[in-house]
Amino acid sequence: MCATVIWAVNQAASTDEFRAATTERLGVEPQPTEFRIASGRVRRSAAHFTLTRNMCDCDGLVGLRDDPLRDDETNAQALLAWIRELPEISPHVARLAILRAWSPQDWDVRPQHARSVTVDEVDEARLRGVPDDSLLTIDYPHPA
Repeated sequence: MCATVIWAVNQAASTDEFRAATTERLGVEPQPTEFRIASGRVRRSAAHFTLTRNMCDCDGLVGLRDDPLRDDETNAQALLAWIRELPEISPHVARLAILRAWSPQDWDVRPQHARSVTVDEVDEARLRGVPDDSLLTIDYPHPA
């Protein structure tokens, strides 16, 4: 039994530049996954991926609550900077979806709870507070 954090961006945002910049900033390359977030907040065509450094995401920042972050996991400031800089990395990004799933059994993972916030509302406490089987969507402002 382990936690898996499934990330998703709209397909147009998932470019070679996105993958390269993510790897550079976070030290881990986005790995495509067969898991799909089954929610009306995430299009079926979205690019789904993981950013797992170790065997699972149990010790990663998302959903960690008050537990200490492992030294070999991505630190909060790097992850928050990456989230905030996504529109510069990939101008087509409209939404970032993050689902912390506890031992998903099916490829289509349906969250039990969902919350949507703007990128300005994202902080370390919000990422740490994502419960198991819950979806956090982060919306980016539309370009003028």
